[in-house]
Amino acid sequence: MTQDRTFITGRLDYMYDTPEQRGTKLGFEDFSITRFADGRLTQRAFCRIARPGLDVERDSVMAVDANWRPTNAFVRIETSGQFTGSAWYTFSKTDAECAADTRGEGRVTYRRALDGPFSFCCHALVGDAWMIAAGDPGKDGARVPWNLLTSTINKSGASGPALAYIPYGIERVGRETITVAAGTFETIQYRCGRIDGVADIADAPFSYHMWVSDDPYRVCVRSAYPGASKYELVEMTVNEGLSA
Repeated sequence: MTQDRTFITGRLDYMYDTPEQRGTKLGFEDFSITRFADGRLTQRAFCRIARPGLDVERDSVMAVDANWRPTNAFVRIETSGQFTGSAWYTFSKTDAECAADTRGEGRVTYRRALDGPFSFCCHALVGDAWMIAAGDPGKDGARVPWNLLTSTINKSGASGPALAYIPYGIERVGRETITVAAGTFETIQYRCGRIDGVADIADAPFSYHMWVSDDPYRVCVRSAYPGASKYELVEMTVNEGLSA
């Protein structure tokens, strides 16, 4: 029996951050991560959002190589208690492909040529952390443009799934030690957001903030759209040296 992987489980709480509802829970995310000895990782997430008029349940799986480049993924969505759609994704050196079955479009296939480094957003917070890890500028204060593929441009991830492209930007703010319900973590703080229609990336309004664990697993410890919503890690267990 070889000990060739690490297995992580955890939960993130979704909360409002408005003055009227600050701290009120609006959902959660249960996740697991497997890291293999060669640096490959796989994540699985179940996400539940319960806003007035918007009830979303999403299952997602994503695998990346040792450089955080996505290799394949799966997303399934239910809204208001009804099946919305599911899709399977594969990423080669040159192309991204999506085979989807949705309530609105039926069975459909999407393809997109890949031009340089990219990330895939499955709308799970653990996925956002890996999306940012792939595009880390490597220098505090630096901003870089980034190619982002996503299952939907709907902010809550409540439509599709399909294969969409977003011109994106990522800023590395710097290291910070933060304490949440799951414990105290060494993190790297980032800001990011869309850059389409922005002449200079320095002027882009990066409204999404995330604190990612500074370790080989790159877990979302905290993220926020300040003044709107906030997300925090409330449980995490790490099992190192899991036997095959």
